[in-house]
Amino acid sequence: MDVSRLNIDDLFQNSIIWDAHCGIDPQVPLDVSSLERIRKAGFTYVSTNVGYDVLPWQQAFPVIGAYRRWLGENSDKYILVSNVGDVLSAKRDGKLAVSMDIEGVSALNGTTDLVEVYHRLGVRQISFVYNKDNEGGGGCHGHNTGLTPFGRDVIKEMNRVGMLVDGSHCSAKMSIDMAEASSKPIVITHANSRVLHDHPRNIWDEQAIACASTGGVIGVTGIRIYLAKAGDNKSSDLDLLVRHIDYLCQLVGPQHVGIGTDFAEITDALASRFEMAKDYWPPEHYPSGSDLGFIDIEEFPKLTAALSARGYSNEVVSGILGANFMRVAAMNWE
Repeated sequence: MDVSRLNIDDLFQNSIIWDAHCGIDPQVPLDVSSLERIRKAGFTYVSTNVGYDVLPWQQAFPVIGAYRRWLGENSDKYILVSNVGDVLSAKRDGKLAVSMDIEGVSALNGTTDLVEVYHRLGVRQISFVYNKDNEGGGGCHGHNTGLTPFGRDVIKEMNRVGMLVDGSHCSAKMSIDMAEASSKPIVITHANSRVLHDHPRNIWDEQAIACASTGGVIGVTGIRIYLAKAGDNKSSDLDLLVRHIDYLCQLVGPQHVGIGTDFAEITDALASRFEMAKDYWPPEHYPSGSDLGFIDIEEFPKLTAALSARGYSNEVVSGILGANFMRVAAMNWE
């Protein structure tokens, strides 16, 4: 599609709007209220979390089963996708395309055999750690450990079956090692610039450059604690998002930048996890616990006009909104 002649409203409506990761708490019964808000906000695709290192690895399977059943029962509005063709079909039919992701290779229970199992069930990306070090490598709140031999085996298997390798939540050394080890483009689905805001969950320039050097994409995330210091009221949420997008575009090129909202509504279960598992969320970095400051998903469509006002062309804006991530997904999934 030639997007160069579209106006701002038509550009959003006609572009692929790709959310590389939302942070819905993985639990059964499902709470799909966040997913419905993402759909109503006009997104084309979202990857939803079905497991992470904070929880026992076995719990991912009932969550996957619940999503598969729910998506099948609501096929008038949603579709569980296997490939980019499914995403394009969802766009044509006005549905939200959904796939699943896992945060942390602890979900593999020490064997690469489960990579293909998860893939067959609909998992299309795995981020290797969730904040803490694990048997795959180093987390952003760990010891800057690099990729382990097991982690290298996992990347090799993910490359084989067609799954996105995600460097979110990783240590600086870890994500750079992942970029070097993967034979396909990697992604960092939800992180912001650590130069602009020095939070350990954000990424240094070297990490962004390593990801982009593989042909990959970095997804800017809409969580205030990763966008600016607490209490900073000088900029609007939208301005903060655009600031990080603009910085990364200047650093690695706009073809390597996208959106990973990490959006979720706070549940009692998630709030209690922050209290019970403070080693995953050190209080010095999360002084308000689970109150991270999720930017409303309904704000993201405003990025179209905000980026256009910064001088970005329609083609570039459409890429940031989703075409960039879809390009990398196609190189991994097909």
